[in-house]
Amino acid sequence: YKQIFVGEVIISKGERVTPAHIDKFTALGLRHPKIDYVAALCISLLTACIVSFVATYLVRYHPTIFASTKLLVLLSLIVVLSVLGLKLGGTMLGLTFSGVQSGYFAMIWIATAGMLTAILLNAQLAILIVALLSTTAGLAMNHELRWALAALLSSLVGIYVVSDIQHRIDLMRAALAVCAANLAMVWLIGRISGDGLRDLLIGSGWAVAGGLGSIMLFWIGAAALERPFGITTRIRLLELSDTNSPILKRLLMEAPGTYSHSIFVGNIAAAAAEAIGADALLVRVAAYYHDIGKMKRPHFFVENQYVENVHDRLNPSLSALVIRSHIKDGVDLAREHGLPPLICDLMSQHHGTSLVRYFYHQATGEELAGSPMLEQQFRYEGQKPQSPEAALLMLADAVEAASRTLAKPTPSQIQDLVNAVVDEKLLDGQLDESGLSFKDISRIKDSFVKSLTSMLHARIEYPELHSMEAKKARVNGSTNKEQSTATSRPETAE
Repeated sequence: YKQIFVGEVIISKGERVTPAHIDKFTALGLRHPKIDYVAALCISLLTACIVSFVATYLVRYHPTIFASTKLLVLLSLIVVLSVLGLKLGGTMLGLTFSGVQSGYFAMIWIATAGMLTAILLNAQLAILIVALLSTTAGLAMNHELRWALAALLSSLVGIYVVSDIQHRIDLMRAALAVCAANLAMVWLIGRISGDGLRDLLIGSGWAVAGGLGSIMLFWIGAAALERPFGITTRIRLLELSDTNSPILKRLLMEAPGTYSHSIFVGNIAAAAAEAIGADALLVRVAAYYHDIGKMKRPHFFVENQYVENVHDRLNPSLSALVIRSHIKDGVDLAREHGLPPLICDLMSQHHGTSLVRYFYHQATGEELAGSPMLEQQFRYEGQKPQSPEAALLMLADAVEAASRTLAKPTPSQIQDLVNAVVDEKLLDGQLDESGLSFKDISRIKDSFVKSLTSMLHARIEYPELHSMEAKKARVNGSTNKEQSTATSRPETAE
């Protein structure tokens, strides 16, 4: 591998032509100054075959991606950016790379393309993309199989570690994993190729720098591409899971009861999601934000009431209307704060078309119970849960709210409560479109019972504290009685 710089003299007049000169003539196209149409045709055919193969794969295994022009544009953009980064990255940075260094540089961009494809589109598709990119990169670099193999294995490790990011620490682990994979490739393939110790040490430095660089490019690329294409990445969910976000801090200040309820729902829903293999991080984040619409009228919801229940002064129809409106208010607020569409969808589905049962029975009594037209007026106007995560949010929300009615909960009471709430949603048809199986529902019930039992454990009443509080109450009662008597006596003139 040699570098030819602008203004460099290739051969001087009268100088003897050597094989090195011929190599430079060939590289610059001076030996065949005309366009090689056969080579151009072969390159075009190879590119067409690769694109056709990817398209066929998408039609067969990922029809949703193939049907979306936006997602196809995103896939194309990732591939084009990775190729441009490989071809022009060194030039844009003002660096000149040798052939070996170009190989390490290719590993960075191919791994980045694989990780971006995995987190923005699909992990299986990412494996195919990095396989094709690695092969073509090895072909472009003078048929160097070692770089194709190194880039492929490094990218596979990157895809694996970023596909299931649950915590911020996972990003650091991803960086370490990619660096370790790069180091392993340098030493294993280097020893097979007979590289010296100096080359291996230099390669190790490139391996670590390349691993960190690919993770950095991945982070920047994911942040830049997810919002324009309407995709919710694991990284975005991690950012939203921070309870110090402005909207959650506002929820804590304006509707503290709802905030506590949301955190509780997030915990039990995430545990149930892990039990059935659903997306625990998505469910937890959606639970944190699912009731932010209650901030518009916080005192109309029982968890935020401390003095009186305002619904005592309203008719049941108006009360139900206010209760149902928190869905639309929440979605509008979420969009205003730029929450991802996926979170907004789960928020809009977390009550489905459920019946506001308390106010419905309050309005109907016995004689009108069962009227379909009246019942429709007391149902939420949302869409039934369309995914296991949306169904989990609905069930966790209902179970947590019902658990507040248990004064001294016991495991058997909690189990009966969970069964009643989940079965009611099931019989009402709210889970018909969620994709949950009866086996999943059984596991969800068990997880809810386990979570609620640990969170709602009975507390011991301390006799000393109880007697002190009773004595204090008697004293306060006597004082209040004396004050009341004094107030009731007419004032006399001096």
